[in-house]
Amino acid sequence: MYQTQEISTENRMKFDASAEAAYWQRREQQARSDVEEITLAAFMDAIAVMYPRDWCGDVECESFKLAEMYCGEVTTIYAKVGERYFRFRDVVSLPHNAIVARIKKEATGREVQALK
Repeated sequence: MYQTQEISTENRMKFDASAEAAYWQRREQQARSDVEEITLAAFMDAIAVMYPRDWCGDVECESFKLAEMYCGEVTTIYAKVGERYFRFRDVVSLPHNAIVARIKKEATGREVQALK
């Protein structure tokens, strides 16, 4: 059996629902990732893996989520903003406008840091 460093297995009878909920919340938080830029080929491959979940978009941008969860309620999210393509992991309930806002914030933030 795999053991994690953050949870002691000395007395498993002391585990309760709140401890288990805290464990899974921590796992979901750790499963989230930063926004990374990807290629058009990677974007198209992801869209062909399985039917996309929550596919939204307009002329300027589009996003979709993989139907399969990575951990708990966390899934991989793909987006196209302008002519650029991105991927990151976050909660499946994240709406399209929040996805685009996060990408614009993180991508432009990194570009500003690179210029300094």
